[in-house]
Amino acid sequence: MNQHDLPFDPEESARRREEAIRRVESHADEKWKADAFQAVASIAREQSFLTTDDVWGKVSGDGTHEPRAMGAIMRQAASAELIEATERYEQSGRVACHRRPLRVWRSLVFRGAP
Repeated sequence: MNQHDLPFDPEESARRREEAIRRVESHADEKWKADAFQAVASIAREQSFLTTDDVWGKVSGDGTHEPRAMGAIMRQAASAELIEATERYEQSGRVACHRRPLRVWRSLVFRGAP
């Protein structure tokens, strides 16, 4: 079977996305996850908008063998009402990301001037 033979099923696609997010999150180092969450919380208090590039700037990738877990961390921060997703994207500045688009998140706890 090649990619052209794969079925289109939005519900199954969403289910597999959730399964993949749970899987990568469960394989990430616990201390790294806590550090990453705290980094998101700190940045959200300091900036009105942020991306995962901002978080990677505060947390070391050396703490986890599963960097894709950053998506789960951002979702946890959104569930904790620290941030919310916007429709905006910016290109990553991290070399490893090859300028791929990153979602821009809006802080819900920004303490700075409006």
